Amino acid sequence: MIPRGTLADGEPPFAAVERLDAGRHGTRHLAALLIALAAHAALGGTAALQHETGAHPPPAHPRPPIAATLQRTEPLLPPPPPPERPPAASRAPRPSRVPPAPAQAGRVIAQAPQPAGPADLTGFDLVVGQGESYAGGYSSAQGTSSNAVSDPNAKVGGVPDAPPSDRSRPASPLRREWSCPWPEEMKDSEVRYARVTIRVSVTRDGAASSVEVLAAPPGGFAEAARRCAQAERYQVAFDPQGQPTDGDTRLINVNFQRG
Repeated sequence: MIPRGTLADGEPPFAAVERLDAGRHGTRHLAALLIALAAHAALGGTAALQHETGAHPPPAHPRPPIAATLQRTEPLLPPPPPPERPPAASRAPRPSRVPPAPAQAGRVIAQAPQPAGPADLTGFDLVVGQGESYAGGYSSAQGTSSNAVSDPNAKVGGVPDAPPSDRSRPASPLRREWSCPWPEEMKDSEVRYARVTIRVSVTRDGAASSVEVLAAPPGGFAEAARRCAQAERYQVAFDPQGQPTDGDTRLINVNFQRG
């Protein structure tokens, strides 16, 4: 507020405002400069104090140098040679499917009976041939085998001293078409075809004693094929002499298919 009487007659109103600060510019400028210097001094002291008290993390210590030494290694020794395999045992001659020749029969030199009485040869059959001696077994006057022949299939013209003929055979299913039910756990699946590979062990009575599953997809097909094979009947296996024996079938593929 400007008091009355401050303005002279005809003096503009702003002249009183200009006189309010007259003569005080130097004092105010000096006060502002002192305040600014005091503020900067306070800020610098604060920064120095923080630096000295460890506000900033100390620099990391340099890593110690790694010392490495190179050494010459001894040359590697060659691997030891593999142990020598023992000589294979001699295998028995494999039975042949070619019938052997019958054994040779020896020559018989007739001799006059002794005066003490005649020799009774009733019921005695003697095969006579041209061999130096009797070989034994199944013999014939035209036999050419020099060793005993135990094969009942021997015939004249066969291979001399041939191994016994092989009359063996594996077991086999009596039926070629099996009706195996689809596994229950796969009723609602999108699968329409599956194959299971099995081998069946067959007794002398033609029944399945065990079923070996060699390959099968998941989902119960292996067990379904096993149950199906156990319910079938089989031709029995033969040994090399043609006698019934326990034996396995060849590989059997059991196919499952639905529309």
